[in-house]
Amino acid sequence: MNMLKKGPELKVPDLKVPDFMLDIYYDLRERHLLPLVAILLVALVALPIALTRGSSEPDSAESGAVATPSSAVPSSNLVVAKAAPGLRDYRRRLDDRAPQDPFVQQYAGGKSEGGVGSAGGGATSSSSSESSSATVESTSTESTEVKLPAEGGEEPSANGKLTYYSYVIDVRITPGSGFGPNKPEPSVRRDQPELTMLPSRKVPALTFMTVSKDEKKVLMLVNDNVRALFGDGVCAVGTDSCQLLALEPGIPETVVYGADERTYRIEVLKLHFVTTDSLDKAPLGKPGQG
Repeated sequence: MNMLKKGPELKVPDLKVPDFMLDIYYDLRERHLLPLVAILLVALVALPIALTRGSSEPDSAESGAVATPSSAVPSSNLVVAKAAPGLRDYRRRLDDRAPQDPFVQQYAGGKSEGGVGSAGGGATSSSSSESSSATVESTSTESTEVKLPAEGGEEPSANGKLTYYSYVIDVRITPGSGFGPNKPEPSVRRDQPELTMLPSRKVPALTFMTVSKDEKKVLMLVNDNVRALFGDGVCAVGTDSCQLLALEPGIPETVVYGADERTYRIEVLKLHFVTTDSLDKAPLGKPGQG
């Protein structure tokens, strides 16, 4: 007989853990994640307690005594700065600048007429207006002496006139094929300016436009009625049909023009660089149309 046993014996019911809990436990144990789960559980319990204590501390601090300025900041750290109103005085900051009349024109030519600047009164306004007008006169005088850039093809000369720079060509034109007993006589046209139509204005097969960058070739605009080109000229623009032809002096080019396929042998003899007092351009269009 057990002497320590008192009362009726109680039967403890068997507790059965659900299967999914067992699966979770075994998975965490195999993956060595049980310590991490334990830390998370402790944090979930401790975090609300820590937040509650943190929110109660400011209340206790507010209920305490309020610190006075003398107790918060030691008196030995106080610095007294001397006021210096002269540093902000505009008269000292602007002493090196001369006053100007806002009603006097500063950047236009000619002297300003009286009556406007008299509001300042006295000799000061008159002297300031005279100095400003003298400045304007000197500025306008200097502006007339400025030269225009030479890139535009023009430059003022010493007498105030513009000087233009351009190119002219000497060209030999031979109508027909240029072979056989009835060989046509060639014609030479000298000092032909830009926009000159070759062989003529009635037959504008080629038009002299400008020169190449190296100033060794003449650029000719090819007319749409040109049927064919024969020679050593270089086609600068165009694939199926040439639109811009580059010709070197001394190398002829044969042009077939129009429905009747008339041929012309065009040869640039020489390229000149000239200066003129007026812009020299050949007229466009057919003869009689200006």
